[in-house]
Formats: sequence, C-alpha cells, structure tokens
Amino acid sequence: MQYTSSWSCLTFATLLLGCSATDMGSRFGADAASDATTQARTDAGQFTTGDGAPHCVGLECKQVGCPSGTTTVTGTVWDPAGKNPIYNVVVYVPNADLAEIPHGPKCDSCGGANVSGSPVVKTLTDAKGQFVLENVPVGTNIPLVVQAGKWRKQVTLPEVKACVENPIVDGTQKTLALPKNKSEGSMPLIALTGGCDPIHTLIQKIGIDPSEFTTRTGNGMVRVYAGKGGSYNGGVVGATDAYELYGTKEELFKYDILINECECSPYPRDAKGDGYGNVAAFLNAGGRVFSSHYHLNFYGESGKADVMLQAAAKWTLWGGSIATGPYLIDTTFPKGQAMDDWLWNLKTVSVWAPGIKTTPKGQIDTFAVGDIGATSPGVSQRWIYPKSGSATAYVSINMPTNVPPDQRCGRAVGTDMHVGNGSLTSMSEQEAALEFMFFDLAACVTDDAKPPIIPQ
Repeated sequence: MQYTSSWSCLTFATLLLGCSATDMGSRFGADAASDATTQARTDAGQFTTGDGAPHCVGLECKQVGCPSGTTTVTGTVWDPAGKNPIYNVVVYVPNADLAEIPHGPKCDSCGGANVSGSPVVKTLTDAKGQFVLENVPVGTNIPLVVQAGKWRKQVTLPEVKACVENPIVDGTQKTLALPKNKSEGSMPLIALTGGCDPIHTLIQKIGIDPSEFTTRTGNGMVRVYAGKGGSYNGGVVGATDAYELYGTKEELFKYDILINECECSPYPRDAKGDGYGNVAAFLNAGGRVFSSHYHLNFYGESGKADVMLQAAAKWTLWGGSIATGPYLIDTTFPKGQAMDDWLWNLKTVSVWAPGIKTTPKGQIDTFAVGDIGATSPGVSQRWIYPKSGSATAYVSINMPTNVPPDQRCGRAVGTDMHVGNGSLTSMSEQEAALEFMFFDLAACVTDDAKPPIIPQ
C-alpha cells in the first residue's frame, strides 16, 4: 500500500487543517452522515438505519462485515531514525480531531493516557514493532495514528480495501517512523543534563533531529542544561546550570522527561534548591526520569533522597565494583521477555550494524559497576543483571510506590553503566537495549507484572 503523510498539515489544535484531499470535516461530517443514512448494516456487522436515524458516527459507518475474516491494516512502527522497530506503540484509526498533547507531568496511567480522537479501532505493536489492526474502516483517505506516550504521528492511507489484508509497504521505513522533529508530529519535551557520558549521541542515533537540541530558552524538544564532570552538554553552547533546574520545581515541571548524563562524581543534588524533593515530586506527578550512574544518588542517597525511592532497591552507592559477566536479561516479566525478543530480532532488521545482537538469547553484552544491589519485589523491577551475585545493572521504579501498581503514573529508571559510545554511525548491543528502555520510559505506565494494555 502506498500512503500519503498528513502530518505536514498538522497543528496542535487541528489535524489536517487546510488539506483539501484529507479534510477531516468532510471525512467525519457530511460524507459520514450520508453513509449512515444510505448504508444498512446486516447481521454480519454492517449498518441498519431503521427509521432513518444514523446508528453510527463518522468512520464507524465505513466498517463492514465480511463473509469470513476481517478488514486489516498491517505494518511496522520504527524509531525516528527509521532503523529499529519500536515495541508497545499504540496504532489506531481516529474518529475525531486529535487533542493537543500538553507538556508537563500528569498522573494518568494507561487507563487515561494521551490517546484521543475517539479511536474506532486500536492495537499495540509487538516485539518486532509489527501490528495487525482489525475491522478497519473501508474506503479512501483513512487516517492512521501511531503513538508512544507523547510521541505521535498521523498518516493518511489512500485506500483500505474491504475484507482483505492491507499491508503498509515502505522500503524507506519512514512511513510509520515516530517523529524526529516538531514538523512531523508531537514529541515529549525532554530536559537533558550534560556530563561525562554522551547520552545525547544515543538520542540522536535513535533519530531525534539535532535541531531539536537547544538551550532552556530555545524552542527545541530536547533542552539542554549544563552539568558537571564533562563538557558534552549535548553539544549546546550556553546551557543553563542543571542545578538550577533541579532546584526550581516550576522549571522542572515544564518537562515530560528528565534525562541525567553521568557526571563522573556523585555531586549533591541540592546545591541550588531541593533537587531531591523536586525530582520525587515530579515522579509522583507522572514525570519520567532516567538517571545514569552517579545520578543514582537522586534515588538512593541516605537522608536526602525520597524515602520511597530509597526503599525501592539496595543502593550500594559508590561502594560497588565492576560485576563480572555474563549479563542476563530478566525475562520473568512480560516487558523483560519483550526486550529479549526485540534485541534478538535486531540480528535481522537493524541497519545500525548487521548482527547487532552478538550474545546468546537471554544475555547482553554490557557491564555494570555494582552500584545497584537487589531490587524490592512489587516496588522496583530488575531488567538487566550479572549472572553471579545480586547486583542489578538496570532498574525501573513506578511512582508513587505507596499506591497499587495499576495506579502508579511516574517512572524512574536507573542504570550504573555508561550508555554512550560517542559514535553517531554505530549502535552497540548495550545502546540498543537502552533505546528499548527510552521508549518504554516515554510510554504510559503499567504494572510491570502484567502485559502492556492498550491506553484508553
């Protein structure tokens, strides 16, 4: 199936405004009303009009019953670079205008996430980034949305044929790639604090346009703050001090995601205000925080870090040593199994490096320095760990932990391994795993003990 992209006419308030070929008013208005008054649904699933009053709205009126099977659309959702597929992305056909996605933390788990537009049908991508969307409306100019948290892009399918599979075929892998810049759709607003670990190169490798990296006063979707311990700072000159960000709750709450590059030393986070308390409040309100190595003191520093974060794991801060491999992926929970399957799939689909997955299935080529010990069941989730000992290389914590798991809405992720190799032309197996975690961090929060659910 060929396609046309509709995001070029996207504004945050109205989709496809001024695009005559895909005008939402005609699609959801007069045409739909006409369909509703002229098309009768059979017992197999088509429409009945009865006394002439419509029994369907908009694109619902273009869903049809089939003698056997159903009308499907299939495809693969890719990262913004169009190189690696993305797991757990919502794919849906909207039946109304999409609402603007606001920035800042909001405590809405997957039961009330940012999926709008009164979807007619929806599904999730699997560990290969693939989806099968069933009972899709039939006809021309059918809208399709892909969304992972606050990443969102809409395209238009020129034609969907009834009662057959309609595959989206795209050799460039750009059709259903998540947005790489604001012009392609919606993106989360990210605060990146610089340091001695070049995480920004990984963010660029997954496809975010370098033009989106700006200072706090710029209009990029990745706003860089100057940290200590190095001069990376996302390659941005004149970045505001990161400790002013930590210490100013109002500033921090402008963002959706906070990413902290390691600073090569565990500096106190309260140098310019209550950084520990503000980050905990951000998480409890629905914010997402990724902390690398020495930034783990946000979670585990005794007497300063939030008590719920301190209790989430055994933090052996700066007293650990490099753990010995092999390192294993925890496949005892659904997303851990999906990560393992996703990495294994990259042996065949990744463009970054053929055979990017070099270790046996269930293992990963990485290392950790032993600053995270055992996790707390029901409170935190282990993702990667050395085969020997009780150390944890990668941990996630859904916040606040004092409510039932399905009511938690913020997400803290911690790793004691350095994540960036500084290259923009290759991606290591370790970095690939962190890309998986990056989009998991952005997605709506679910109970890790259960499979992901389709956001409502």
